[in-house]
Amino acid sequence: MPAMLYAIGVLQVDVDGSGQVTRLSWMRAPTHAPEVVAEIERTVRHAAPFPPPARWGEVTYTDTWLWHKSGRFQLDTLTEGQL
Repeated sequence: MPAMLYAIGVLQVDVDGSGQVTRLSWMRAPTHAPEVVAEIERTVRHAAPFPPPARWGEVTYTDTWLWHKSGRFQLDTLTEGQL
């Protein structure tokens, strides 16, 4: 991702035993970019069902979304960091 990002958001996603999203909770919402919030939520819900969390029955995961003005994004968990 380029050095200048349009938005950064931190989202918690609750997933039930069948892999369905049951709740989205923003830890850091990019309030200056409500269109990004809506697109991230739509993307997460559209990606369901997720792999079922077999041992736990349900799980909450947190990810940081790095969003460029062009609409391209990257999840921070998938980055290699900056040099």
